[in-house]
Amino acid sequence: MPIHHSNINFRKLIKDLAEMYNYPLPEVILTELVANSLDAKATVINISYDEIQHKLAIEDNGSGMDRKQFSQYHDFAAELKTRGSGIGFAGLGAKIAFNCASRVMTETWSNSFRGASNWYLNEKGELIWDDSLEINKLKSPGTRVEIYFDGKNRIPYEDEKEIEHIVMRHFFPLFETSFLDFYENAGIYKKNIRVFVNHCEINKFSVEDFFGMQKVERFTLEHNGKKYGVGVFGITENDFSLGEESIGVGICIFGKVIKYDFLQQFLGDISSRILGFVEVPVLIKHLNTSKTDFIKGKHLYAEFKKYYEPVRQRFKDWLESAGIRTTEVKRTEDAIKLEQEIKKIIREFSELNDLFNNVKKRQINIQKPNGEVETQIQAGGEVTFPEGEGEKKNGETPYLDTGTDQGKSLIENTEQGDTRATPISRRKNVGLRISFCEEDKKTDLAWVEGNTIFINLAHKSYQKVSTKPQLKTLHHIFSIAICLDRKLKDDEIIPKDRKFADEFMNKWGG
Repeated sequence: MPIHHSNINFRKLIKDLAEMYNYPLPEVILTELVANSLDAKATVINISYDEIQHKLAIEDNGSGMDRKQFSQYHDFAAELKTRGSGIGFAGLGAKIAFNCASRVMTETWSNSFRGASNWYLNEKGELIWDDSLEINKLKSPGTRVEIYFDGKNRIPYEDEKEIEHIVMRHFFPLFETSFLDFYENAGIYKKNIRVFVNHCEINKFSVEDFFGMQKVERFTLEHNGKKYGVGVFGITENDFSLGEESIGVGICIFGKVIKYDFLQQFLGDISSRILGFVEVPVLIKHLNTSKTDFIKGKHLYAEFKKYYEPVRQRFKDWLESAGIRTTEVKRTEDAIKLEQEIKKIIREFSELNDLFNNVKKRQINIQKPNGEVETQIQAGGEVTFPEGEGEKKNGETPYLDTGTDQGKSLIENTEQGDTRATPISRRKNVGLRISFCEEDKKTDLAWVEGNTIFINLAHKSYQKVSTKPQLKTLHHIFSIAICLDRKLKDDEIIPKDRKFADEFMNKWGG
């Protein structure tokens, strides 16, 4: 049978690809495979988890690949999907799996082609694939991908519940009844789309019932009399109902949650109970390559703002109607520059790396070119996506707080429906964010919320130096040092007698 080599320096490339995402590698693999199934218009997606065989398999009834697509699927140099054409990323789930897997077996069946491949690392550490027609697991058109993780390492998921949690967090609208109606009416997906994990279907529901939400507002978005989106806001019964990394408003494209965002609002203690989802398909053309944020370049910003700003205003109006006091959050150019400077200092302190890059690390066995197996600690890559050129120099950018702590899984109970499960041990790497706000009732110079440091511009000390650029910068750095000192000690990460703020300022000065 023909042997094909995957071209390019694949080891460096898959590492670079992993670093495009702000969540862990195993989560990227699963999310991308599901996204590819959705792009193929699958109505049934079966996810199989087998810890004994160290295997993750995803099978769908989508359109499958033709011969050219199947060849490009194995080619790291192949052109990425055209922007605006889907939520997946050129078969990335299979490619990037070779960071922690030794073999990927794929079978596809379309109207014009049926084929299969065995894609693996050989003894020389080369990535090759052969046409393996012996694979014959598909009984109808679609695609099946099986990922075999290194036999010396357990499958990099805690259990079935974690897989469900990942799917739910990234594709929540696919299980919400009103959103499914919207997708069918818009011709995006069939209403009867079904997702299974080890033969157990993830049930459909309404957010009101599922989370015991109060002050719920459902709405549609229109422009020139044409509906272009749908959404829901509400206050959940419990804190962090979908996990601490999933609070605020989930901005969704084609059923995929692109990011959870508070839309420039600081909500204080109630933020842990605020949850909403907004589907805006028209924004698909504004997605970045990894489909984890939006591109707001000068040629696209006006159009992006036309559809995005009404979402922000709708959220702000709902908060006011619900009697929730808010403070506008400012993500200015100054905040972004300060964020970049502070990130350099953070690298010098392991305690801060743990605080702001808090991904659950896993032991992953990597096969080296000489055939030896090296154990590495694998985590997600932290990345900051640049803000668009089209924004004014003093323009504000949306505040994103995705959280860093343990999430809660969702499990199916066939008798009582879906119920909230106990927390599972998984962390998300989101990186440091710095934002400004004005809280005149707080005496704090700054404070930490999730992955974000808020600097209080209403503080009298800032008011005194706000017109003097050098003093203003010093004030911001000192405020950050003080709040980090307090945070680390309150969380018992460092001893109470350690002079951390002094150390931090010394690093900055140097």
